[in-house]
Amino acid sequence: MNCLLVINAMSGGAARIDEGAILRKYAAEDDARVKYLRAPSDDYSVEGVDKLIVCGGDGTLNRALSHCEGRKVDLYYYPCGTFNETAKGVVGKGIMPLEGVGKIGKESFAYVAAAGSFCDLGQAADPTAKKRFKLFAYFAKVLSAYRVHRIKASIETEGVSTSGTYTLLMISNAKRCFGFRFNRLHKKCADKFQLIAIKAPAKDNLWGRIKMFFPFFRVFFLGVGKEMRNNNILVTSFKEARITLETETPFCLDGESVPLSGEIAVEKTHAGARVYLIKE
Repeated sequence: MNCLLVINAMSGGAARIDEGAILRKYAAEDDARVKYLRAPSDDYSVEGVDKLIVCGGDGTLNRALSHCEGRKVDLYYYPCGTFNETAKGVVGKGIMPLEGVGKIGKESFAYVAAAGSFCDLGQAADPTAKKRFKLFAYFAKVLSAYRVHRIKASIETEGVSTSGTYTLLMISNAKRCFGFRFNRLHKKCADKFQLIAIKAPAKDNLWGRIKMFFPFFRVFFLGVGKEMRNNNILVTSFKEARITLETETPFCLDGESVPLSGEIAVEKTHAGARVYLIKE
């Protein structure tokens, strides 16, 4: 079996990666080669690869999912990032399958696809700072990311048909995001996504940011354990949805920024690569 081991040297926990130990344990019988990612522009190909082992954070996994799209590749994810939200959402140890990868348009995601307030934090932290300061590298950027976004969108799911202007659109496939264990609804509806949409105040000024604080506090600090729909917050579970964006909008897919526009389908898929989590 042709195996490619990809190590993201920019990830927060890259210093603890033992290349030799991983190869001996997970690729001992394979014809293996190693690729290090040392700059954001570094990339790799999975052409001719049967087994792909990626070491890094959630963004590293997201890129691997994109590379493996439509290919019969066994993808193994060894988490060594700063947050590792995908791994923390899975109970147990060993090699475990990751079921139900998300699709938004033509893009894949493991645990979250989101746009709006705070969603640029995934790209805000410098790789050197992540290695040195871990989670604090992100916390230092929170104030600059605290602003009102105005995303005009229409949302169609099995139970919801609505439109509005939102400061946050989030599709969650996990209990956690950026360190918050807020999505208790996911435990009850693990075969579905949760959509969290927070309406935008009229302006991005001091009063707008004060008004924005309360729905964010309600969702991420108090958490959500049931579906919710009021003037400011929409929380609903779904298997398939369609989101129509009025303008091109950058989405954070597991920490990677991808611009999306127009009418976009969202669904869970089991096609493509077989995906496994290595959790030691």
